[in-house]
Amino acid sequence: MVNRVLYRAKLFRGALFFVLVLGLMAGAARAQDLAKAKKAIVEDKVVAGGPKDFMEARYLILKGSNEEIGMALALIAKERFACKLIPSPDPLRARVQRRFIEKNYPILFDRMRGVAGAFGGKLDDDSHNFTGLHYPNFIGAGAGCSVMYFPPGVTSTKKGIISRDYDFTTGTFRGAKPKDGELPCTSRPYIIEMHPERGYSSIALCSYDLLGGVLDGMNSEGLTVALLADDELASKFKMEPAGFDTAGLGALQTQRMLLDTCANVEEAKEALLSTKQYYEAIPVHYIIADRHGSAFVWEYSHAHNKEYIIENPGKPLVTTNFSLHRYLEGKRPPSTETAKKVCPRYCKLCDKIAANPDKLTLDFIKETHKLVDAVGNPPKTTQRALGRTLWHTLYVPEDGTMQVSFYLRDEPNPDDPARPRIVRSEYLEYTLKNAKSSK
Repeated sequence: MVNRVLYRAKLFRGALFFVLVLGLMAGAARAQDLAKAKKAIVEDKVVAGGPKDFMEARYLILKGSNEEIGMALALIAKERFACKLIPSPDPLRARVQRRFIEKNYPILFDRMRGVAGAFGGKLDDDSHNFTGLHYPNFIGAGAGCSVMYFPPGVTSTKKGIISRDYDFTTGTFRGAKPKDGELPCTSRPYIIEMHPERGYSSIALCSYDLLGGVLDGMNSEGLTVALLADDELASKFKMEPAGFDTAGLGALQTQRMLLDTCANVEEAKEALLSTKQYYEAIPVHYIIADRHGSAFVWEYSHAHNKEYIIENPGKPLVTTNFSLHRYLEGKRPPSTETAKKVCPRYCKLCDKIAANPDKLTLDFIKETHKLVDAVGNPPKTTQRALGRTLWHTLYVPEDGTMQVSFYLRDEPNPDDPARPRIVRSEYLEYTLKNAKSSK
């Protein structure tokens, strides 16, 4: 009897020792993974704004495996924004979403594995959603963006140019004024330059979701993307936002997927036509261009059951916040006469471009886009926050270059007390490393 008790005690001590060894090994492996993830952060610095401004924009360079990049972004989200995983209300949908991404977008799946590791979780735990790192709030209000694509034949440099205004609220994601201590929803954007071992390198303006929140960007092949809200669909038709637990890709994730996997416009068309997409919060459309002089606008019908590809070969392509496909003239984008009752900003841009007989310069393009900057004030009696052009970006896909200017703050204007002076950063210039060049 004594021998049997001693034998069992030895077995228990042996099992306990084995468990401790496994725990130590797991801890050592996790420490190594965290070290690799931190090493994947090549650069991380503030490039515009600061604590006294509305906005503090950072430039982040990441290089490594997609799992390391995902873990690195998760560590930043945790440490800088106290980001937490999103609980999944429906494990079935979370599981189907995870399996969809594993099959159709394995690059994101690897980054999700890094996110799970950073939070000490397991990727197959369907009680949580690992598809995003949402901070500080997710987009939910209407926007007033505009994007113009100029093909090589109409520019003074003989290179294609994409000009993008990102207009949005300076308040919460619902457009209200923030409470004391609450960050406005777009006050901490990132310029993320990413060099993954699998997938194309890219540089992109990101917000709302560090993992996949691309608002506009360009990859090393010259594919350039930008997203705009479709306010017409939101105002005329009942929307059914999908949230996050849905099989497919959300609006921001879709743009990240295009940058990761597509080299040109034709590949982007195929990817969009073959990928299930959904709106997390509001309806959107995209403009997509490449270094070869091609561009198109991608839209869905109001029922999200039919896709539209709108092109204007050899001519400028302009889009704002209404559905181009509802006003087409043949296969061409709508004229200003057709669109004047729908979106005056669209008409103002098109008329300014049409009135210039010369080849278009970067300076002309910048001045033209300023005509539709968000500069107005809401009524004093409202609790709505100001709407502003939060950034203006210029992309030259042939050269792999990007310029961006950020909104910083409003200041009193002694010359016109009724209208504030809007302070913006100087244009910051970046060249995507490893990008192809036409030079």
